Amino acid sequence: MSSGLPAAVLWDMDGTIVDTEPYWFESERELVESFGAEWPDHHAKAVVGFDLLKSAAYIKEHTGIPLGEYEIVERMLDGVIARLEEHIPWRPGACRLLAELNDAGVPCALVTMSWHRFVDPVVAALPPGSFTAIVAGDDVPEGEGKPGPLPYLMGAEAVGAHPEDCIAIEDSPTGVRSALRAGCHVLGVPNVRDIEPEPGITLVRSLRDVDLATLRELMGDAPADAPEPHRRPERRPDRRRAVIGGLIAVTAAVAGVAVLTGGGGDDGPPPLPPGAVAVDAWAPYWALDDSVPTLETRLGSMREISSFFHGARGVTEIVLDENAPADEVDQFIDAARDSSSRFVPSIIDQMPAGGMAAILLDPVTRAQHIETIRSFADDLDADGIDIDYEQFAFADGSATWETTRPAWVAFIRELSAALDDDDRTLTVSIPGVYDVATTGDRGYWVYDHGAIAEHVDALRIMAYDFSTADPGPIAPLAWVQQVIDGVSLAVPEQYHDKLVLGIPAYGSNWVVNTIGTCPASAEGRTTVTTRTALDLAARRAGTPVYDPVAGEWSFTYSLVVTEGTVSCTQQRIAQWVDSEGMAARVELARRAGWGGVSLWALGYDDDDAWTALVTAASRPLAAETSSDEG
Repeated sequence: MSSGLPAAVLWDMDGTIVDTEPYWFESERELVESFGAEWPDHHAKAVVGFDLLKSAAYIKEHTGIPLGEYEIVERMLDGVIARLEEHIPWRPGACRLLAELNDAGVPCALVTMSWHRFVDPVVAALPPGSFTAIVAGDDVPEGEGKPGPLPYLMGAEAVGAHPEDCIAIEDSPTGVRSALRAGCHVLGVPNVRDIEPEPGITLVRSLRDVDLATLRELMGDAPADAPEPHRRPERRPDRRRAVIGGLIAVTAAVAGVAVLTGGGGDDGPPPLPPGAVAVDAWAPYWALDDSVPTLETRLGSMREISSFFHGARGVTEIVLDENAPADEVDQFIDAARDSSSRFVPSIIDQMPAGGMAAILLDPVTRAQHIETIRSFADDLDADGIDIDYEQFAFADGSATWETTRPAWVAFIRELSAALDDDDRTLTVSIPGVYDVATTGDRGYWVYDHGAIAEHVDALRIMAYDFSTADPGPIAPLAWVQQVIDGVSLAVPEQYHDKLVLGIPAYGSNWVVNTIGTCPASAEGRTTVTTRTALDLAARRAGTPVYDPVAGEWSFTYSLVVTEGTVSCTQQRIAQWVDSEGMAARVELARRAGWGGVSLWALGYDDDDAWTALVTAASRPLAAETSSDEG
C-alpha cells in the first residue's frame, strides 16, 4: 500500500484477540478427568495453536479416553463456548488495533484453527465488518491446518493479497510457523507459550504497544521502535512490585492479633504506638480468585488497599484491564469501599515507551491528565489514588530521565493539590534509589524521591524482583536494607513516616540445570507464591530450608519432562518469601522509622503469612529489649 501499511493483516484468534486458552485448558481437563485420566499443564500447552482435530488426536493418544476425534472436538467446544457465553476475555490492545486498521482501510482476515461455531460469537461481539474474511479450522482440509502454511495462504487469498505483503499476528509457536511458511511478516505476541526470536518475527510484549506506525516499520523491515523483543515466561507480570504507603493509622484487635487499620473519626486517626507500622496491600486482578474470599478478614487488618486493575492509556483514558474478571472486580470494589480501610486504586502506566513522559512534559496535556484522574477517582468513590508509572524506569531509558524528572515532580505537585481539593489522598509507587551521590548505583532517581515526598501522603518503595534473569533471591535482606538506606538518605527525615516498604509474598521456580533435550512444552522460570509453595514442595518431594541471611525459603527437586520420544530432566530450585521473611522485612522498616509496609500481593498470601505480617507490624517499640547491658 502507498501508505506503507500492509496489504492486509491476518489475525489469529485464541490467545491473540481473545484470551481463551485458559478456557480450552479447563475444558480439556474437564473432559479428560471425566474418564478418570489426567491432563497435566505440559500436555495442555503442547497443543496450543493446533488444528482442533490434531489436538483431539493428541488428547486421545496421551490419555486413552474412549472417544473419536470429532466427538472430542465437539465436547471441548461445548465447554469453551459455555464459558465464552458468560464472558469474552479480550486480549489487551487487540480491539483497539483492529479498529484502527479498519479506520485506515486495511483489510483484516481472521485465520484461526477454532471452528465456526466457536468463532461466530466472538466475531458477533465486534463491530460489524471488523473482518473482511474468516478462515476457520473447519474451512481448512483435514491435516492441512497450522503449523502448515495453508490457513494463512487461504487468508491472504480471501482478501486479495499476496502473503509477503501481509502481517500475521500470532501468539503461539505453532501459529508463527504457519505464517512464516506462508511467507507473511509475523508479529508475535507471546501468551501461554514462548516464541523464540528468529528472522521474520517481531516480538512485542502486548498489542497495547502496537499501532499503525509499528506496522509500517515492520513492513519496512526496520526494527519497531517502541516495543522491544520480549519473551514472556509466565502470566504474572514480572514488573509488578510491592511498594510503600505511609498515612497515620490506628491499632485494632482482630482475632486476637493487634493489627493496623485506616479508620478514624472526624478529627483524624490517632497516631501509631512508637515503632509500630501500618499495613497496606495491592490486589491484582489475576489473584482475585484467591483474594476476594479473604477480604472479610484481611480488610480489617490494613490501613490502605489498592486494587491493581486499571491502566492509563492516554491523556484522557484510564480503563479497566480487559482480562480483569468483572464479577470479582465488582465484589472487590464494593468490599473495599465498605470497609474501614482506605480504598486507593492503583493507576498503571500502560502507554508505549515515552508516552507518559510526553504527556507530563506538556503543561496542557498534564493538566488534562490530572483532570482525568480526578474524574476516575470520583467515579469509583475512592479515598485516594495510587500512581504506579513504571515506564519511566523500565522502558524509557535513563537517557530521558533528566528531562522527565522535573515534569514528573510538577505532575505530582499539581495532582496532589487537585486531589487534596477533593479530600482525597495521593500515594505514589516507585522503585528505590541506593545512594544520593552521582555514582552508577544511584537507582531510579528519575522519580526524585526527595522532591515529591513533600506532596504525597505515601511513598511506596518497590523492594523486590532482585533476581530476574538468573536464579537467586527475590529480595535478600541485605539488598532491602540498601534500598531502605538509599531512600532514607534521599527523602528528608520529616517525611520518613510517609515511607512504606514493599514486601513480597511470592518467589520464583528456576531451572538450574538440564540433562537431555527438553521438549518445547517444558517450562522455564515460573512463579510460586506463599500460598502455593509448600503444596508444590509436597508434590515434588522437596525439603524446604530457611536461609536467615536472605530471609527466604527454598527447596530443590528434579522434574522429568517428556513429550513423545523427547525427554529431559530439569534440576529446579524454588525460592520465596514466607512468614519469617515477611516479619524480618517489617523489622527493617520499623528500625528505619518508616511509616508502613505494603504487601505484594493480596491473594499470594496464606493465613499464617498474613498473621505474621500484621503481628510484626503492630509490635510497638516498647516491646524491644536489650541484652547489651551488664
